[in-house]
Amino acid sequence: MPDYRRILQLYEEDVSQRGIADALRCSRNTVAAVVATAKDKAVTYAEMASLDDGEIRHLLFPELDDKEKDSPYVKPDFKKTHTELSRTGVTLLMLWNEYANRCRELGKIPYQYSFYCEQYRRWASATKATMHIPRTSAEIMEVDWAGDVMEYADPLTGELYPAYLFVTAMTYSAYAYVEAFAKMDLPSWVGAHIHAFAHFSGVARLLVPDNLRTGVKKPDRYEPALNAAYAAMAEHYGCAVIPARVKYPRDKPVAEGSVRHIANTIAGTLRDRSFIGIYELNGAIGEELKRLNAKPFQKRDDNRRLVFVRDEQPKLLPLPKMPFELSEPRKAKVGPNYHVQVDGCFYSVPHRYIGQSLDIRLGVRTVEVFDGAGRITTHPRMYGKKNQYSTIEEHMPREHRDYLRDWTPERFKRWAQSIGPETTKAVSAILASRKVVEQSFRSCMGLLSLAKKTGGKARLEWACAHALELSAVPSYTMVKRIWADWADEQEPVSTPSLGDRGYVRGADYFASAKEGADDR
Repeated sequence: MPDYRRILQLYEEDVSQRGIADALRCSRNTVAAVVATAKDKAVTYAEMASLDDGEIRHLLFPELDDKEKDSPYVKPDFKKTHTELSRTGVTLLMLWNEYANRCRELGKIPYQYSFYCEQYRRWASATKATMHIPRTSAEIMEVDWAGDVMEYADPLTGELYPAYLFVTAMTYSAYAYVEAFAKMDLPSWVGAHIHAFAHFSGVARLLVPDNLRTGVKKPDRYEPALNAAYAAMAEHYGCAVIPARVKYPRDKPVAEGSVRHIANTIAGTLRDRSFIGIYELNGAIGEELKRLNAKPFQKRDDNRRLVFVRDEQPKLLPLPKMPFELSEPRKAKVGPNYHVQVDGCFYSVPHRYIGQSLDIRLGVRTVEVFDGAGRITTHPRMYGKKNQYSTIEEHMPREHRDYLRDWTPERFKRWAQSIGPETTKAVSAILASRKVVEQSFRSCMGLLSLAKKTGGKARLEWACAHALELSAVPSYTMVKRIWADWADEQEPVSTPSLGDRGYVRGADYFASAKEGADDR
C-alpha cells in the first residue's frame, strides 16, 4: 500500500511529483492520484498525521474498501503478523495456517502461502518495519574488526604503526571486549577470540562474525565455508560459527551498533595520547573498556557488566583445560621405530603406521598426529636438546613392551650397588631426574656398561665421584666424559720389583769376574 501520509508531507514541502515517486518508489500516477484526491477533499497532511494507514486510505479512497469487501479474498493483517513474528517459536507458516483457517470459517478464500509471504515482505519493505528479536542470555557472541585505526610507536625505533581494533560483545548484555592488534591476519583473529573467551570466563554457544576472509573462506547465505583454523578453534571451544549474511548488518546489531560506538569512543578518548608498544596501548584500552562497561544504560536498568555477571556468565559454556593453539601443518613419515620426527625430536605413534606419511599439527604446547581427518595421538611438544623421545607404551609392539618391563629402577639400583657407592648415587640421581622413569633407563644402562671396559669398577667409581662433585644430577654424557679422562688423572705407575723371587747377581760374582779378567 502506498504511503499516503508521506506523499502529502513531501508535496507540501514543495517536492515535485517525480521526486516523490523516486523517493518513495511508487508510480507517478499514484502520486498524482493522491495529490488530486487530497485537493478535491481539502485534506492536508496535518489532518492525517494522527490517523493510521487504514483510516487515511478510507478517507481518500473509500471505494477501495468496497472493492475489498466484494473480493472473495481476505487481506491479512500484516501489522499483527509482524508483531506475532517477534514471539518465540512463531513462524510465517504457522501464522499463514491460522489466517487460512479463519478465512475458511468466514467462507472466504485465503491467499496462497507463497503470495502471503510475498505480500508480507512487500509490506515490511514499504513500512521499513524491523522486528524485535528476543535475545537469550549466553547464546550469541558477535565479533568484528571495528572502530578507528589507532597508532603505537615501536619501542626501539620510535616509528609509528597502525593498530586495528577487534571488538566483540555478548548479544544479551552488550558486555564488550576490545583489543588492538598490529595486523588483521588469521593469527590475530584467532588469538583475539581466545583472549575474549578468557575475558568472559566462558564461551557463548554461537559466534556471529562478518564475512571477512580471515574467518570465512567462501561466503554463502546457506552453507558458508569457514577457514579451517577458525573452524578448528570453534570445535575446540564447543561453539558454532554462523556468519552474518552479506550486507545485512542487522544480523549482528550489537557489534554494528553499541559496541562499534564503544570502539570509536575508546579511539576518540585516547586520540591525543602516545603509546610505546602495543601492550601499553592495550593497557589503556582495557581501562577505558572497564569504565564504559560499567556505564549505566540509557534506556534500561543496570549496566553491561552487571547484566553480564548476573544473567549471562553463569550460563556460558566452560573453558577447556587448555586454550586453543594455532598450529602449523606438517607432514612426516613414520620410521621403523614407530616415531615421527618433528623439529629434531621424536614422537611415537601406533606401530601399525610404520612407513606411512601422516599429517602433523604443530602447536606451541602440543604435537598432534592425524591420519586424514582422524587424530591418532597427541604429545606435549619438546624443546631444547635434539633427539628427545616422547613414547607412549601403548604404541609399542607387544615384544617391545615386554622387553621394557624387564628393566625396572630396582634392577638398575642393584646393578649399581654391585659396583660401588658412588655409582649407586649417580644412578639413583639419574632415575629421579625424569618425570617418566623409563626415559632414564638408557642413560643408566650406558653408565653401568662403562664398568665392563678398561679400568673396571674402580674407574667408574672414580668418574661418578667426580661427576657428583660437579652436579647433584649428573648425566650419562658427563660421567662418560670424566671417565674418558681417567688416564690423564692417574699417577705414573712404577715397575714392580722382582723381590726375592728374581735372579740377582751378588758382589762375589762381580769380584770373581774381575779377577778372571786380570789373569788374562
